[in-house]
Amino acid sequence: MEIEKKEEENSTEEKCTVGKEAPIVTRSMVEEACPTCGAQEPSMPAVLPDPSWSTEKLIAATKDKHMLVRSNAIILLSKREISESLEALIEALKDEEYLVKSNAMVAISAYGKQASERIIQALSDADKDVRAGAAWIVGELKDNRAILALEKVAKDDYPLARIQAKASLVAMGKGPKQQAKKDEPEGPKEEPEVAKEEKTE
Repeated sequence: MEIEKKEEENSTEEKCTVGKEAPIVTRSMVEEACPTCGAQEPSMPAVLPDPSWSTEKLIAATKDKHMLVRSNAIILLSKREISESLEALIEALKDEEYLVKSNAMVAISAYGKQASERIIQALSDADKDVRAGAAWIVGELKDNRAILALEKVAKDDYPLARIQAKASLVAMGKGPKQQAKKDEPEGPKEEPEVAKEEKTE
Protein backbone atom coordinates (compact mmCIF):
# COMPACT_ATOMS: atom_id res chain seq x y z
CA MET A 1 0.00 0.00 0.00
CA GLU A 2 2.77 2.43 0.89
CA ILE A 3 4.47 1.85 -2.46
CA GLU A 4 1.21 2.60 -4.29
CA LYS A 5 0.73 5.82 -2.28
CA LYS A 6 4.25 7.00 -3.12
CA GLU A 7 3.65 6.26 -6.79
CA GLU A 8 0.41 8.27 -6.67
CA GLU A 9 2.19 11.21 -4.97
CA ASN A 10 4.96 11.15 -7.59
CA SER A 11 2.45 11.09 -10.45
CA THR A 12 0.51 14.05 -8.99
CA GLU A 13 3.80 15.98 -8.60
CA GLU A 14 4.64 15.22 -12.21
CA LYS A 15 1.21 16.48 -13.31
CA CYS A 16 1.73 19.73 -11.41
CA THR A 17 5.09 20.38 -13.05
CA VAL A 18 3.95 19.54 -16.59
CA GLY A 19 4.15 22.74 -18.65
CA LYS A 20 6.08 24.50 -15.86
CA GLU A 21 9.83 24.76 -15.56
CA ALA A 22 11.18 23.32 -12.35
CA PRO A 23 12.90 25.95 -10.17
CA ILE A 24 16.69 25.90 -10.43
CA VAL A 25 18.48 25.58 -7.13
CA THR A 26 22.24 26.15 -7.23
CA ARG A 27 24.74 25.24 -4.54
CA SER A 28 25.21 28.92 -3.69
CA MET A 29 21.54 29.14 -2.73
CA VAL A 30 21.84 26.48 -0.08
CA GLU A 31 25.35 27.16 1.21
CA GLU A 32 26.28 30.07 3.40
CA ALA A 33 29.82 30.40 2.02
CA CYS A 34 31.08 30.52 -1.56
CA PRO A 35 32.29 27.01 -2.48
CA THR A 36 35.15 28.45 -4.55
CA CYS A 37 36.70 31.08 -2.29
CA GLY A 38 34.95 30.43 1.05
CA ALA A 39 33.67 34.04 1.25
CA GLN A 40 30.70 34.49 3.55
CA GLU A 41 27.48 36.06 2.33
CA PRO A 42 27.67 39.81 3.10
CA SER A 43 25.45 40.91 5.95
CA MET A 44 22.98 43.72 5.34
CA PRO A 45 23.73 46.93 7.23
CA ALA A 46 21.15 48.12 9.74
CA VAL A 47 20.80 51.49 7.95
CA LEU A 48 21.62 52.50 4.38
CA PRO A 49 22.26 56.13 3.38
CA ASP A 50 19.29 57.92 1.85
CA PRO A 51 18.79 61.30 0.11
CA SER A 52 17.67 62.94 3.38
CA TRP A 53 21.21 62.63 4.77
CA SER A 54 23.34 65.78 4.86
CA THR A 55 26.43 65.97 2.62
CA GLU A 56 28.64 65.80 5.74
CA LYS A 57 26.89 62.62 6.90
CA LEU A 58 27.26 61.06 3.44
CA ILE A 59 30.97 61.93 3.35
CA ALA A 60 31.39 60.27 6.76
CA ALA A 61 29.52 57.22 5.41
CA THR A 62 32.13 56.79 2.65
CA LYS A 63 34.44 55.58 5.45
CA ASP A 64 31.91 53.17 6.97
CA LYS A 65 33.08 49.60 7.66
CA HIS A 66 30.24 48.22 5.53
CA MET A 67 30.84 48.19 1.77
CA LEU A 68 27.14 48.71 0.91
CA VAL A 69 26.98 51.83 3.08
CA ARG A 70 30.10 53.28 1.41
CA SER A 71 28.83 52.41 -2.04
CA ASN A 72 25.39 53.96 -1.51
CA ALA A 73 26.88 57.08 0.08
CA ILE A 74 29.01 57.60 -3.05
CA ILE A 75 26.02 57.28 -5.38
CA LEU A 76 24.11 59.87 -3.33
CA LEU A 77 27.12 62.20 -3.13
CA SER A 78 27.26 62.36 -6.93
CA LYS A 79 23.95 64.25 -6.80
CA ARG A 80 25.37 66.94 -4.50
CA GLU A 81 27.34 70.04 -5.43
CA ILE A 82 30.73 69.19 -6.91
CA SER A 83 32.46 71.68 -4.60
CA GLU A 84 31.17 69.76 -1.56
CA SER A 85 31.67 66.17 -2.70
CA LEU A 86 34.50 65.89 -5.26
CA GLU A 87 37.36 65.44 -2.78
CA ALA A 88 35.47 62.73 -0.88
CA LEU A 89 34.77 60.93 -4.16
CA ILE A 90 38.46 61.09 -5.16
CA GLU A 91 39.37 59.71 -1.74
CA ALA A 92 36.93 56.83 -2.37
CA LEU A 93 39.08 55.76 -5.36
CA LYS A 94 41.45 54.31 -2.72
CA ASP A 95 38.76 51.96 -1.34
CA GLU A 96 39.73 48.29 -1.05
CA GLU A 97 36.45 47.15 -2.67
CA TYR A 98 36.33 47.51 -6.45
CA LEU A 99 32.56 48.15 -6.42
CA VAL A 100 33.09 51.23 -4.24
CA LYS A 101 35.96 52.45 -6.45
CA SER A 102 33.97 51.97 -9.64
CA ASN A 103 30.96 53.79 -8.17
CA ALA A 104 33.27 56.68 -7.31
CA MET A 105 34.68 56.73 -10.87
CA VAL A 106 31.19 56.81 -12.38
CA ALA A 107 30.06 59.46 -9.87
CA ILE A 108 32.99 61.76 -10.70
CA SER A 109 32.58 61.33 -14.47
CA ALA A 110 28.89 62.28 -14.09
CA TYR A 111 30.03 65.81 -13.18
CA GLY A 112 31.43 66.16 -16.70
CA LYS A 113 34.09 68.66 -17.71
CA GLN A 114 33.69 70.66 -14.49
CA ALA A 115 35.65 67.87 -12.79
CA SER A 116 38.39 67.81 -15.46
CA GLU A 117 40.99 70.06 -13.89
CA ARG A 118 40.98 68.26 -10.55
CA ILE A 119 41.03 64.83 -12.21
CA ILE A 120 43.97 65.78 -14.44
CA GLN A 121 45.82 66.69 -11.21
CA ALA A 122 44.81 63.31 -9.77
CA LEU A 123 46.64 61.55 -12.63
CA SER A 124 49.87 62.39 -10.79
CA ASP A 125 48.56 61.48 -7.32
CA ALA A 126 50.88 59.53 -5.01
CA ASP A 127 48.22 56.81 -4.61
CA LYS A 128 48.23 54.22 -7.41
CA ASP A 129 44.46 53.61 -7.21
CA VAL A 130 43.72 57.32 -7.51
CA ARG A 131 45.91 57.44 -10.65
CA ALA A 132 44.14 54.40 -12.11
CA GLY A 133 40.67 55.79 -11.33
CA ALA A 134 41.56 59.22 -12.71
CA ALA A 135 42.89 57.59 -15.90
CA TRP A 136 39.51 55.92 -16.47
CA ILE A 137 37.57 59.11 -15.68
CA VAL A 138 39.46 61.33 -18.16
CA GLY A 139 38.70 58.76 -20.85
CA GLU A 140 35.02 59.33 -20.12
CA LEU A 141 35.43 63.12 -20.03
CA LYS A 142 37.52 63.12 -23.24
CA ASP A 143 39.36 66.27 -22.23
CA ASN A 144 42.40 66.71 -24.51
CA ARG A 145 44.21 68.67 -21.80
CA ALA A 146 44.76 65.33 -20.06
CA ILE A 147 46.66 63.67 -22.94
CA LEU A 148 50.22 64.43 -21.74
CA ALA A 149 49.41 63.31 -18.19
CA LEU A 150 47.67 60.18 -19.54
CA GLU A 151 50.71 59.29 -21.66
CA LYS A 152 52.81 59.46 -18.49
CA VAL A 153 50.36 57.18 -16.61
CA ALA A 154 50.47 54.76 -19.57
CA LYS A 155 54.05 53.99 -18.39
CA ASP A 156 53.05 53.70 -14.70
CA ASP A 157 54.47 50.94 -12.46
CA TYR A 158 50.93 49.97 -11.46
CA PRO A 159 49.42 47.68 -14.14
CA LEU A 160 45.81 48.83 -13.64
CA ALA A 161 46.81 52.50 -14.02
CA ARG A 162 48.68 51.64 -17.25
CA ILE A 163 45.72 49.71 -18.67
CA GLN A 164 43.20 52.44 -17.80
CA ALA A 165 45.44 55.16 -19.27
CA LYS A 166 46.02 53.27 -22.52
CA ALA A 167 42.30 52.53 -22.88
CA SER A 168 41.47 56.20 -22.32
CA LEU A 169 44.05 57.30 -24.89
CA VAL A 170 42.47 54.95 -27.43
CA ALA A 171 38.99 56.28 -26.53
CA MET A 172 40.29 59.81 -27.18
CA GLY A 173 41.77 58.82 -30.55
CA LYS A 174 45.35 58.97 -29.27
CA GLY A 175 46.11 55.25 -29.08
CA PRO A 176 49.19 53.55 -30.55
CA LYS A 177 47.48 52.75 -33.90
CA GLN A 178 46.42 56.34 -34.45
CA GLN A 179 49.88 57.56 -33.45
CA ALA A 180 51.53 55.12 -35.87
CA LYS A 181 49.41 56.45 -38.72
CA LYS A 182 50.52 60.00 -37.95
CA ASP A 183 54.20 59.00 -37.83
CA GLU A 184 54.14 57.07 -41.15
CA PRO A 185 56.03 58.92 -43.90
CA GLU A 186 53.93 59.60 -46.94
CA GLY A 187 55.11 57.37 -49.81
CA PRO A 188 55.29 58.40 -53.48
CA LYS A 189 51.86 58.89 -54.93
CA GLU A 190 50.90 56.59 -57.76
CA GLU A 191 50.13 58.19 -61.08
CA PRO A 192 46.51 57.99 -62.14
CA GLU A 193 45.65 55.11 -64.50
CA VAL A 194 44.92 57.49 -67.39
CA ALA A 195 48.38 59.04 -67.20
CA LYS A 196 50.02 55.57 -67.20
CA GLU A 197 48.14 54.57 -70.35
CA GLU A 198 49.21 57.76 -72.18
CA LYS A 199 52.89 57.04 -71.39
CA THR A 200 52.78 53.50 -72.83
CA GLU A 201 51.30 54.66 -76.17
